[in-house]
Amino acid sequence: MFKSTAIRRMIPRLVDEGRTHIQLRELPRSALLTDLRRLCIRNHLLGVTDVAIDYHRFLPTGRAYLTLAHTEHLHTNMQALDKASVGSLPIQAVSAPPPRSGHGRLDRTGTQRKVFSGNGPHGGISSRMKHVVIWGLPGKISEEAVENYLREHDFTYSATNTFSLYSRYLVRPTSTAEAHRLVRQLHMTYYEPEHWGRRYQLRARVVY
Repeated sequence: MFKSTAIRRMIPRLVDEGRTHIQLRELPRSALLTDLRRLCIRNHLLGVTDVAIDYHRFLPTGRAYLTLAHTEHLHTNMQALDKASVGSLPIQAVSAPPPRSGHGRLDRTGTQRKVFSGNGPHGGISSRMKHVVIWGLPGKISEEAVENYLREHDFTYSATNTFSLYSRYLVRPTSTAEAHRLVRQLHMTYYEPEHWGRRYQLRARVVY
């Protein structure tokens, strides 16, 4: 029996060999990067080089990834995260292989623009906290119409339709502060209510 128990204890160590990522699970969907950084500081985690929220179509999945500088920090950090919590809710921490990211692909329909899947850490985009995803717009609205709508609200950004089927648009403001201002101004408002009434309620979220 002792031998069997020892083998079971060795198996996680063998699986974790060489890993430099920790996946956090059961996070509140409202958790921000600042919450996760506080988690790292509060639990005295070692060698964390990147904190990334995991997304599916630019919406949080309730998971996040911590990237470590060295594999020797893995077990110390895993022990430190045992019984950890975010927003008073208990979370789980498991070792993980490098996460797969849904990078943008080139649209070959003639526009030669990138179409983003919005999947994976940071939503598969490179710049941090400088993108806003907007949805709830009319289904067949053009990118030009979205840009004109933003311009009417004193925002002059280019808009990329990330999913034509879902009419979800990715906008890149000039700064993190502008990204948050855009979300504050548009989130839960209605698109052209004088024409459509309350038919199209907008959602806006900063992609971390």
